[in-house]
Amino acid sequence: MSITDEHIFPFCVTAHSFNHDKSQVAVCPNSNEVHIYARSGTQWTPLHVLKEHDLLVTSVDWAPRTNRIVTCSQDKNAYVWTLDEATNVWKPTLVHLRINRAATQAKWSPMEDKFAVASGDKCVAICYFGEDNDWWVSKHIKKPIASTVLCVDWHPNNVLIACGGTDMKARVFSAYIKGVDQKPAASVWGERLPFNTVCGEFESPSGGWVHSIGFSPDGESVAFASHDSSLTVATPATGEVTSVRSPNLPFKSLVWTDQSTIAVSGHDCSPMIYAYDGATWRLVKRLGEDDKNRRSATASPSNNNTAFNLFRQMDSRNQPAKASGTSTGDGSLKSVHQNTITELHRDPAGNPSDISTSGLDGRLIQWNIQA
Repeated sequence: MSITDEHIFPFCVTAHSFNHDKSQVAVCPNSNEVHIYARSGTQWTPLHVLKEHDLLVTSVDWAPRTNRIVTCSQDKNAYVWTLDEATNVWKPTLVHLRINRAATQAKWSPMEDKFAVASGDKCVAICYFGEDNDWWVSKHIKKPIASTVLCVDWHPNNVLIACGGTDMKARVFSAYIKGVDQKPAASVWGERLPFNTVCGEFESPSGGWVHSIGFSPDGESVAFASHDSSLTVATPATGEVTSVRSPNLPFKSLVWTDQSTIAVSGHDCSPMIYAYDGATWRLVKRLGEDDKNRRSATASPSNNNTAFNLFRQMDSRNQPAKASGTSTGDGSLKSVHQNTITELHRDPAGNPSDISTSGLDGRLIQWNIQA
């Protein structure tokens, strides 16, 4: 079985992030709060509630080494949360973002001394701690971004950043901050990298919004998923840009698990594994759908009322009652997740075989893609 742990929360999970050893998890319950749960045996028990944002929290990222949490929201703010060991209370520090639209995603850099915040203000805020002012300040990556930025990801060198958004472009920029970063070594993305340098620009085959983006483990390639149900991988060293069109619904999230494997998930409710075979990228596995016992165990209670099943599916999953091949006889989907997968993350400890997903069905699932 590819599932190593599963928990169902009584609310939609729009974002999640584990701590370094996965003993605790921060989840966004589709509100202006972030709930932190601790593992207790086989269950998750409530531990803390982070209340500072005024509007919907759009992203949460837990730094594994420094144990700091960054959150961002539609209220145009971001906070860095630090645990006070003496009182066991998470204390927020407001980030000086200087944006006039909603923040859409926040992500720590590999060295955890900076983080990036994507926004609807046509920019990415690169945030770092200003020793002089004793708070988190930001510099903006703007040109040539023409619309809302939906996703960001850091290069392993802690300087380059990839972003994508509703202008249907995926770009790689330099986020070099003088006094914070050391000069990066020359790479396939360039040699001299002052702040806001455009190191690469790519687009999806049919021009869909870019929902997720990620660098390969060695930083030589970048992959992004678009709303046209495509997965695109660009490798500047060879000039190769490979796009794979999927017959499934659009992907919302992707991660590289190793140099030749990418996990994706989204509106199709099943995590999918793509692998590079030396010539192109191919779909090799759909996680969870091969476990018939789990499908029957997680299915909804049987109801012979056809009209009831029809309206229940239209309301909760937008699935026709007779969608053969995608649903079981009682109307539940064959996948473990029963609604859109909102986020997919790699293992915080670095295990390439482990990933986690959260969804609008309230499920938080940990997977082993090799099982």
